Amino acid sequence: MGFFANRVALVRWTSAMLAISALLFAAAVLMEGSGHREPAGMAAHDEAAESQEQGGHDEAAESSPAKQGGDSADVGETDGHAEQTILGINLETPWLVWGFVGVSIMLAAAVLKLGKATLLLAILLAGAAAILDGREVFLQLARANASVASLAALTAFAHAAVVILAVLAWQAASTHAGPATGRNTQ
Repeated sequence: MGFFANRVALVRWTSAMLAISALLFAAAVLMEGSGHREPAGMAAHDEAAESQEQGGHDEAAESSPAKQGGDSADVGETDGHAEQTILGINLETPWLVWGFVGVSIMLAAAVLKLGKATLLLAILLAGAAAILDGREVFLQLARANASVASLAALTAFAHAAVVILAVLAWQAASTHAGPATGRNTQ
């Protein structure tokens, strides 16, 4: 009975940490969104457009390419969309961000109800999220955004905890099922 209670506790903790990590992720996204800074490339483009509207057409046309050309090397460092794109997918699109939160919450409920099969999904989802969260910590530190970086670090630790708990729960379920199956066949 003690072994079963331990496995149940691990499953419950895995589910709880999935939900907590999803909430931390949502809080980090909201915090980052509230302190959104305009990328340098966009600022140069807007400045050139303002100059053109104010009658400085020739000067703006001559200075705009120089500004944009000078900023194009830095766009990867300052443009959030360029930094947040993996395999051509912008990781900061709202449907993807909130979809991830929703999937995490649904997976937390599924881990409680369905058990072992969903633990593998939790390991995969939280493992990938922990890696991306770690990447986000470094990106936010490079942007000198310590509050979002610290929340991203906390989220990364929460996702790592999900992986550890899910692996332990998976092992407990496998160990419990393995010997029982062997005894029944002998």
